[in-house]
Amino acid sequence: MKNKWFLLALCAVALFFILPIGGRPLMAPDETRYAEIAREMIESGDWVSPKLNGVRYFEKPPMGYWLWAASMKLFGENSFALRLPGMLATLGCALLIYLLSLRCLERKTALFATAIFLTLPLVFVLGSVGILDPILTFFLTATNAFFFLAIEENCPRKKKWFYLFLSGLLCGCAFLTKGFLAFAVPAVSIVPYLVWEKRWKEILTLPWLPLLGVIVISAPWAIAVHRAEPDYWNYFVFVEHLNRFFGQEKAQHSESFFYFVPVLLLGLLQWIIMLPDAVLGLRKSIFSNKLLKYSLCCFVMPFLFFSCSSGKLATYILPCFAPLSILIAAGLSERFFTERKSMLSFKITAILFSSVLILGVIALTVNQFTAWPVGLYASHEFLKYILVVLAALVWAECMLYALKTNTPERKIALYLYGFLYTVICSHFVFPDIVSERKAPSEFLATVPVPKDAALVTFRRPFQDVCWVYKRADAYMFVSRGEIDYGLKYPEAEHRHLPDVAALRELIRREKEKGKEIYFVSRTDVVTEDYKDTFPPYEWRKSSAGNSPDGYSVVKF
Repeated sequence: MKNKWFLLALCAVALFFILPIGGRPLMAPDETRYAEIAREMIESGDWVSPKLNGVRYFEKPPMGYWLWAASMKLFGENSFALRLPGMLATLGCALLIYLLSLRCLERKTALFATAIFLTLPLVFVLGSVGILDPILTFFLTATNAFFFLAIEENCPRKKKWFYLFLSGLLCGCAFLTKGFLAFAVPAVSIVPYLVWEKRWKEILTLPWLPLLGVIVISAPWAIAVHRAEPDYWNYFVFVEHLNRFFGQEKAQHSESFFYFVPVLLLGLLQWIIMLPDAVLGLRKSIFSNKLLKYSLCCFVMPFLFFSCSSGKLATYILPCFAPLSILIAAGLSERFFTERKSMLSFKITAILFSSVLILGVIALTVNQFTAWPVGLYASHEFLKYILVVLAALVWAECMLYALKTNTPERKIALYLYGFLYTVICSHFVFPDIVSERKAPSEFLATVPVPKDAALVTFRRPFQDVCWVYKRADAYMFVSRGEIDYGLKYPEAEHRHLPDVAALRELIRREKEKGKEIYFVSRTDVVTEDYKDTFPPYEWRKSSAGNSPDGYSVVKF
């Protein structure tokens, strides 16, 4: 019977979370950037030094690229392969939440915590996108999870050593994913917990085995990249870490201290109204249950750490949601399942969200048939409209039906069940009007470019140009973009065309060789920014009818 339910769970996970992830085009610039770096690793055979458009790209270590490249080796160079590692990492976090909760909480609460985590909007959305944050979150969550298992009171000595070493290996993997952040997040989580537990001495004695694990997993690549690229660590340490987190220069994505508060609330979306009940449910157990105390430290301290950093992006706080899911599940389970208190907050949530979904369906229907104020789906995208309507109505119906049931467990199960159809449909309802702006790779795939032609591109969409045309030799017009550092090396300087005069010179040289020159950029670069000085050209194709709003390919 257990095997039957296990196989059923695997099939459900594959159906709802894994199989649909290739249904959307790759988004620029992040997804196509990472896809291209992984592709170039495969093509060049250089697994040590990451490159983008054929030049050095030292912003991140290689673990994410390795995983994406391995996935592409198995499933081909496509959106499914790129997104698979991130989705598996998200599901891995969910499994860790379940197994950890099962040791210290009831099975029902463990399942609840897992379900909450997978239905958090920020968790699901980022888990289905080909970026580094879900992968980093898995390694950080696993690092903290195995460290917690190691410091449990009844843990045998040999098992404790194993868990500590494994925690270090996973921390090393996190370091190979996104750098020194891998050490900061576990440290600011674990140290306060040990202080809270009055285990001061262990702060000095416990880190040595994890440190050995970090060295074992990360030292081979760290040494190899230093030998291959002596300047790597100088750039990576000072530019990518010190400047970003401590603001030694103007940090990337600088925001206020409170930037992550609305991000957190939006990330919790359908659970916000129930948070007071979760807090009330935790008021007794939070100080007696070690997992809940540990989860509180793993949520609060990293959240404050990220809030204090100079550079901020919404994705940074993703590691905070795993411990927060455990806390919410424990609090609501105590409040709703054990104490059997009024589920007023749940009723308000169900009524509010079902009403919003129904109103959304009405608004979308009006938009679909009147195109007011701007049409979202064209006539040939009618099936996408139907999928959105069905997903919204199914979720709304599940919430309204949940209000009629008497069992708290069934209410929550129905509330969660309706969300699963939204998970599937979300991958297949991407409007073409958005693809024109955010997914230029779809457009570029329809415009053939000869293999021997010279390619010139702009800051955007150069990642898509490299990915679609399988090229790592595109020239950058005017802006160096995010490969500014790599283009400063002597052997790559010629790839930067700082002005129209340099472009004209390239055209002259290439035509003398009998080659064609293709230019790919946003349409307004050609029609507006440089319209009076651009060399003579002929249109090949535009994603928006030669209007400024889109991308174009022209031939010189």
